[in-house]
Amino acid sequence: MVITSTSNSQVKEIKKLKKEKGFLFLDNPKLAEEAILAGEKIEVIVFEENKEKKFVSLAKHKNIIVSSDVFKTLSSAENSQGVLAIVRIQKRPLKPPSGNFLVLDEVQDPGNVGTLVRSALAFGFKDIYLINCASPSNEKVVRSTMGAIFKTRVYELSRKEFVSNFKGMNLYCGEMNGEDISKVELKFPVGIIVGNEGNGVSNELKKISKSVAIKMNKGIESLNAGVAGSILMFKIKEKEN
Repeated sequence: MVITSTSNSQVKEIKKLKKEKGFLFLDNPKLAEEAILAGEKIEVIVFEENKEKKFVSLAKHKNIIVSSDVFKTLSSAENSQGVLAIVRIQKRPLKPPSGNFLVLDEVQDPGNVGTLVRSALAFGFKDIYLINCASPSNEKVVRSTMGAIFKTRVYELSRKEFVSNFKGMNLYCGEMNGEDISKVELKFPVGIIVGNEGNGVSNELKKISKSVAIKMNKGIESLNAGVAGSILMFKIKEKEN
């Protein structure tokens, strides 16, 4: 049955979930498939009319079919493929890293957070700790990760929690006046801290880490958080090998 009214109770419930924390709205079929492979709990998949025939594997899960007009009220994607998967976020208890790890200290831009999660997966930093950052459930964050968010372990915690649990580990923070990372003798496993776009790494985290920097040509003041953090992880991976 195709739902054609926004007054439908199921449509209303989905709109209600959008306002609540704890749910991901995936408007990309590839992301939906990645979430399923990662064992995430799918609440429901919304198909624009006739699109369920195109995405047969997704249609095996609990779903509803809505008209194009109704679908547009549920999906914020500009070029939607007619699929919207609602995923319940499973709270992950805090655990120590299993290898090199990434720490984001108040990184606010969703695009930067997503880029860094994607780079973290690429360079083997599978544990990611977010301190007062853009939410990992933010739609732009999820899109920017290109599915990497389902292949890494992302934790949210306070700065106090982080200091309490990670003080004494091999922590390095990206700072303009830090030592050239190419010349630093790193101790592994490494935790690399990327700070806020405007203010950098907080004083609390600077106190428990060593400052490192990327050597750049003159005339460039700084790189954005997403680019800088990605280069630092690449450099660390390179030194480890």
